[in-house]
Amino acid sequence: MMKLAIAGGILFAAFKFGNAPIKAAAIAVAGIAVAKRVPYVKEVI
Repeated sequence: MMKLAIAGGILFAAFKFGNAPIKAAAIAVAGIAVAKRVPYVKEVI
């Protein structure tokens, strides 16, 4: 859980202080990180 929190903090900082392409990349990476935690989606990925 700590690794997920650290990654979330880094992605939030990138989203908060980055320009448009960095914000888009942060949202995409966060979406993948969340998808890997959801049981049904985890089986498909």
